[in-house]
Amino acid sequence: MIGNSNTGSRRRLIARLLLAGLALASASVSPALAQQGGMEIKPVPSTPIADGFTFAAVGDLIYLRPMLATVERQSPGLVKLLRDADVTFGNFETSVLDLKTTKASPGAESGGTWMLGAPAIVPDLAKMGFDIVGHANNHTVDWGEQGLLETLEHLEKGGLVAAGTGRSMAAARAPRYLDVAAGRVALVSGTSSFSPASRASDPLGEVPGRPGANTVRTERVGKVSAADLAALARVAGARPGTPVRLGGVRYEATDNPKTPVEISWIINSRDEAANLRAVRQARQVGNFVVYTLHNHEPGNGSQVPAQFAIDFAHKLIDAGADVFVGHGPHQLRGIEIYKGKPIFYSLGNFAMMNNSLDDVPLDMYEQFGVNPADATPPELLAARNSRSFADPVLYESVVAVSRYVKGQVAEIRLHPIDLGTAVEGAAKGVPGTASPAVAQRILERLQRLSAPFGTNITIEKGVGVIRLPVQ
Repeated sequence: MIGNSNTGSRRRLIARLLLAGLALASASVSPALAQQGGMEIKPVPSTPIADGFTFAAVGDLIYLRPMLATVERQSPGLVKLLRDADVTFGNFETSVLDLKTTKASPGAESGGTWMLGAPAIVPDLAKMGFDIVGHANNHTVDWGEQGLLETLEHLEKGGLVAAGTGRSMAAARAPRYLDVAAGRVALVSGTSSFSPASRASDPLGEVPGRPGANTVRTERVGKVSAADLAALARVAGARPGTPVRLGGVRYEATDNPKTPVEISWIINSRDEAANLRAVRQARQVGNFVVYTLHNHEPGNGSQVPAQFAIDFAHKLIDAGADVFVGHGPHQLRGIEIYKGKPIFYSLGNFAMMNNSLDDVPLDMYEQFGVNPADATPPELLAARNSRSFADPVLYESVVAVSRYVKGQVAEIRLHPIDLGTAVEGAAKGVPGTASPAVAQRILERLQRLSAPFGTNITIEKGVGVIRLPVQ
């Protein structure tokens, strides 16, 4: 009994000593270190891109057939702009397939048109001067998951670095890199405008991931009077105490309702956090970070971005992005300089060749209630475009070329382009240098759209110029 008692006492003494030692050790280590298994986790410093680096950016590349030879003959100065920049970006808004060999089939729904480009367009764009492209947009899965994967293969083989899509959500959100003489350029791309089938997914256990896009989900919220909210709840069949949702909009009561109803967009917090993390990682591994967002909101007819896009762009800059490039509404939106970093809310279109599609699925005819025997694909698309894409502003844009000194943008030059405002047929939608009259119109519009953001654009010899102090 005595022996057992002594043994128990010794064990209790050893246990107390061990606990005291652990308490002393944890007291000497910061809480952050203790939480991270004894490793100090802190931000990784980065170095800026080399002086003189130039970044050229355009909007949507609805580029469906090789046109370099034509563009170079008609507008050699435009091609020179793209080639002279250290890195040139555009939003790749089509699928690239060879219909004779592809294993893909058209999706049950599209981003509005089942976009289809010839495989030769990828090396054609690379020779034109493009280096990096965003691929997250509402046309990502026009030809299904297989079409997406084949498109990525063509982009890689053709020499374009693409971000925004992949075999899983982790791959779609991952930064992609291009090393140039001035340093390492990182690209992260997302889309807030997309079809439900576009969203990528990560694997879980034995369930595989899903190919798709880096989608940035938003929720539309409408503000109405309490009486209107009650009426909407009855129409929607909402139970008391549950959100009222109707037509893809969640409605809330307000004391000061507006007519028409005020709609706002709330960004999904998980998607926002994941994209901010991707930018932070890109900042730590690269010297220059580009974030691009495809967003049509609040609609293609709006020259003003939705508030969520403004807030999101600011957060991305705070997370480490050097430039935010928006695209989607097929027309220009304003430019903001936030903390010395440029935000292009939309650079419109660089190419819009959907009028020259030769091959469209039967779904396209059914979508518009047209018998295939009564109209060729170009006739069908011309009729649709005359209704939805007739506004000349959709064919007027700029190439934005930014020059950097000490890691800061020192100058942005905005070169107007014309995609054929006065042209019909196969040539419509093909980019070219804007005439002096059209250039003036484009730049004056961009001045007006950028003024609310406090951005001053001067017009010098047909080019818009933003000059910024470098410290």
